[in-house]
Amino acid sequence: FMERQTKAKKPFFLYLPFSMGHIPNLASKDFAGKSRIGDYGDKLMEGDHHVGEILAALDRLGVADNTIVIFASDNGPSGEAFREYGNAGTPDMGNAGPFRGELGEVTEGAIRTAAMIRWPGHIAPDTTSYAMFSIMDFLPTLAGIVGAKLPDDRPIDGVDQLDVLLGTSATGHR
Repeated sequence: FMERQTKAKKPFFLYLPFSMGHIPNLASKDFAGKSRIGDYGDKLMEGDHHVGEILAALDRLGVADNTIVIFASDNGPSGEAFREYGNAGTPDMGNAGPFRGELGEVTEGAIRTAAMIRWPGHIAPDTTSYAMFSIMDFLPTLAGIVGAKLPDDRPIDGVDQLDVLLGTSATGHR
């Protein structure tokens, strides 16, 4: 897909949801038994490999410097959800750090997650932000970047957070 779009000189949007952190933790045969922490680690190694393949393809196609790459999680640690499955080969149920909660709850530890965003020439490397940025903010933010008009026939829950990405606002628009 990326090769076709690049060859046709067309921009592209690729949404690729990996389920590497979710049960069942069954890595492919190429990664089974490769980590030191069991099935879960094997599967995370496999996910890391696939992300690396995508980044390498962007480099090979010559579009890495003009591509926004977003890697984000949808929820906090698994906790009880995994314990119910008899540990499912996972020695670590995750940790929400100082925040209370885990998968399936509405507490900060359940919904506050990490995200990594790469946009060469726009987002400074090695920067961090603690601004409130909802996964729903990606729609208006990306639409604004590409100059797309958002639908006006329904409410849009997200807000444009380009200022957070560019580092011109520490708090954003939430």
